[in-house]
Amino acid sequence: MRYFSYTLLALLISTLGMAQKTCCKQANALKTLIYSPELISDQLSSKVNEQSGMVWHKDLFWVINDSDCAPELLAYNMKGELKKTIHISNTNNRDWEDLAEDENYIYIGDFGNNRGARKDLRVLRVLKSDMEKQTELSIDSITFAWADQQNFEKRNMKHDFDCEAFFAFGDSLYFFTKNWANKRTRLYSMSKLPGNYQLKPIADFDVDFMVTGADITADGKTVALVGYKNYRTYMMLFTNIEGENFFAGDAIRLDLESLGGSQTEGLVFTDKNELYINTEETRQPQALYKVDWKKIISSD
Repeated sequence: MRYFSYTLLALLISTLGMAQKTCCKQANALKTLIYSPELISDQLSSKVNEQSGMVWHKDLFWVINDSDCAPELLAYNMKGELKKTIHISNTNNRDWEDLAEDENYIYIGDFGNNRGARKDLRVLRVLKSDMEKQTELSIDSITFAWADQQNFEKRNMKHDFDCEAFFAFGDSLYFFTKNWANKRTRLYSMSKLPGNYQLKPIADFDVDFMVTGADITADGKTVALVGYKNYRTYMMLFTNIEGENFFAGDAIRLDLESLGGSQTEGLVFTDKNELYINTEETRQPQALYKVDWKKIISSD
């Protein structure tokens, strides 16, 4: 009986050790691949010079401009031609940072928090059926707070409670923090229904850059994160995901060195599972790029 107990204990420890390695891979232990995305257009309208989040809807890229810009959704086609603008009439753009979408809504993430002192974090919901009929509309919102944040002193770009990336999957929204201080990211989730929520962290991962965009494939098997560190763009691909443990499975880290000093912001998988990222205007013009993620994971 004692031998059986020792054997069972050893097996349990071994199993837990394997699970920990699977769920808690760290970016600094991963191979970083150098990759050059394909430039689709760097001739985008000046009206999207501060483009941030991005979703794909009705064969158009829908984007927002970030903090203190007009409260608008703007859409351009694959050639970069601006096709539609929708004004949101009953709110302002405090610090819009990302977009998410499901069958019924486009979600606007008004949760940018460079100084770490915001207490009015929210997600705005735009009904897609209204977008087909109107160029000016009103929206409702979901409010939330990070349950683990205790310090609200202003610490401009020196804290870990900023957020610029989220996506919708199933009945929830999933958030990935932009950690200025430690360059990791934490994962949170929240209902898509209006309410006021306290969000507790689910997991974290050492991406070793500041996350600015996120999306998931329709089948839930692949998650992509994009961001920057020291004026270079990086991406994480998490593949072979099961359930909501997005940091488990296989992880690949990409150095998109050809983008130089571009400030990469938005990321989206289209309905054909093609992956695109966008950049703000910096020393380089605002632009749209394509990432051949399927070729990357097949050759890794």
